Amino acid sequence: MNKKVPYKKYIPVMVFFLLILVLLSGVSTSYGREITRMELEEVTDLIMSPGCNYTYTLTNCPSAQAEQMRELIKDRLRKGESKEEILSYFEKVYGTKILAQPSKKGFYFVAWWFPYFLMLDIFIVVGIFLFLWRKRNYKKEETDTAVNPDMETLLEDEVRKFKERE
Repeated sequence: MNKKVPYKKYIPVMVFFLLILVLLSGVSTSYGREITRMELEEVTDLIMSPGCNYTYTLTNCPSAQAEQMRELIKDRLRKGESKEEILSYFEKVYGTKILAQPSKKGFYFVAWWFPYFLMLDIFIVVGIFLFLWRKRNYKKEETDTAVNPDMETLLEDEVRKFKERE
């Protein structure tokens, strides 16, 4: 009773694919990876440190609280969270004062663009002022160059006399 099993030759191939499937479906590749200092500082430069009274960013603050927050950020980066997700988490926990650069919406949008609007307004006001000042000077020049009728008749008489002498 020597039966040949037709699928025996495919067992190594099936084991190989099963092993690959187990490896790929297991742990996420981003969770266990090492976070570089540059990746960490990319996020910590955008967050102010409550341990240093919001004077320094997490990158520069030497306090113990800042160190704990850096470790939390490192763990979140290892889990694969994006920079925006981490920033929104800290904004929810600490409020908008935690962000080194406030989000550009609402009041912060106006505060962000206010200097540019102010410069534009100053240029417009100076332009209007120069236009009106120049227009006023042209009116003065017109009144200064207008000929007095008596002077005009005297001038015509002198020209007529000069022509008669020739």
